Amino acid sequence: MATSDVTAQVTELRHRRREIRRELARVRWWRRLVAARKDLAIAQLTDAQDLEQLGVDDAWEALAADAPTSNELSDAVWPHGEVATPSSVEALVSLDARLKSYEDRVGDNLEMVTAQMVRALGQQRRMNPLPPGGDRG
Repeated sequence: MATSDVTAQVTELRHRRREIRRELARVRWWRRLVAARKDLAIAQLTDAQDLEQLGVDDAWEALAADAPTSNELSDAVWPHGEVATPSSVEALVSLDARLKSYEDRVGDNLEMVTAQMVRALGQQRRMNPLPPGGDRG
């Protein structure tokens, strides 16, 4: 592989890694908002119903692997004056599970791209070794 090809590969991997890190931060932000909304919904219900009836533990099982849409997330976090119900808490738990699944996939992708970038940087270094006492600037 030519030096220019390796340099282009490293540049592309850096760009992909930056984009994946940005997406991972976005997903983690949404997960915090969903968790906060769920906490608010549970707090709203504590006066009216026994929390054991919510079945929150059962809802933590792995559900759909598809990532939620921005509209789903927005509607969950800002429910337009809806009153909390056990089903709304369960929906938030489900939404968080989907976000967690997506977060895991994005994290795995970030690790894969990082490993590819490290290999490409090693290859680039082998093809263009530094002169003794030199640096790349």
